[in-house]
Amino acid sequence: MVKFGQVYAYDQAKGLASIRFSRPEACGKCGACGSGTHQGEITLAAQCAVGDWVRVEMPETRFLSATAIAYVIPLIAMFMGLGVGVWLGGGNDIVTLLGALIGLGLSIGVLWGVERRVKGKPEWSPHITQVYPAMPDEAQIGCRPA
Repeated sequence: MVKFGQVYAYDQAKGLASIRFSRPEACGKCGACGSGTHQGEITLAAQCAVGDWVRVEMPETRFLSATAIAYVIPLIAMFMGLGVGVWLGGGNDIVTLLGALIGLGLSIGVLWGVERRVKGKPEWSPHITQVYPAMPDEAQIGCRPA
């Protein structure tokens, strides 16, 4: 996954750049980074200045894995809790709902454990691969508009 963003704050003592993502106009018709609105913020280690544009990358397989973990684990846990609630409650709606909620609660613990395990590992973290002093154009971005 590749995103382009602009540095809006930089902590020189820590070497951390706060980046705001919004597609540059050069990407308007490309579609290489997906479609729709792309806005968000992140803080990463970098050597840049306020106003610089940066290319932030995360390996596609890790991005897809992280997305699957974030959505699939809670879904499976909720359905498992739902099943246990039906089994223990004999069809009682309150017990079934309680089972589903307990399953979701347990998934928070699992996700917390997964997050602790992968946090800080470079292969799971986005990183800045290029710094541009001005908004990059199509040639610098490396995509072809449709």
